[in-house]
Amino acid sequence: MRNTSHPQVFGPTINRLADVMAHHDRFAFKGVSRLAREAGVSPSSVSRLINGQSNPSFLMVARLTEALERAYGYRIDPRDLVAENGAFIHRFCCELAECKGCLPENALDDFGDVKAAFAGVKAGNWVTSRHPNGYRAGKGKL
Repeated sequence: MRNTSHPQVFGPTINRLADVMAHHDRFAFKGVSRLAREAGVSPSSVSRLINGQSNPSFLMVARLTEALERAYGYRIDPRDLVAENGAFIHRFCCELAECKGCLPENALDDFGDVKAAFAGVKAGNWVTSRHPNGYRAGKGKL
């Protein structure tokens, strides 16, 4: 009998930590270092996670979530910060951050015009700053 192994395939880890941090004044200056210190993790680990260069451990996501919960003053589901294929519980970042509706800084070019990736995206109705309409494997958006 031949033993066939089935590789486990995961979708990409999409996170919106930087977007959630951008919604809070506490993380406006040296946000990565501050969040890392408050979560008890290394700044380089947080930076790698934010930039999509690593898949975080459960413990790291839990610690980062707890630090953000203390800053925001309410509970945050970790699956709203880091999710496989970007399948977040709250679709829009502004909804998660209890924002009345905004666009991220990178939605506009140097002249104040809306970038192509954000064309047609209403303020408050964006998923992440990297994937404003959401992420879909192979397509880059939902």
